[in-house]
Amino acid sequence: MKYFIVEGIIKNSDPIDENTMQEHMVYSKKAMDEGLILMSGLKENMSGGIFVMKAESLEKVEDYLSDEPFKLSGIQDYQVIEFSPHYFNQSPSEWFNN
Repeated sequence: MKYFIVEGIIKNSDPIDENTMQEHMVYSKKAMDEGLILMSGLKENMSGGIFVMKAESLEKVEDYLSDEPFKLSGIQDYQVIEFSPHYFNQSPSEWFNN
């Protein structure tokens, strides 16, 4: 398995309509439920999002992103960085409880 940090970069700063936002949330939740996404969130400056993803290949990540509702709507583009994790926190839920 390979690991990726994916940065979403807002291209169109017009307000996102409710339907597109709902489609994005459903699409993201499905990937989380399938174990493809570990975590995701908005960048502090609201210029897009960041998520950590695992997949068999970069092509699988690109396939996932090609159907992402924000991409399909021209709202957001993505930069993908593959990395090899070496160290793991054994209690990630505690790490985020602050």
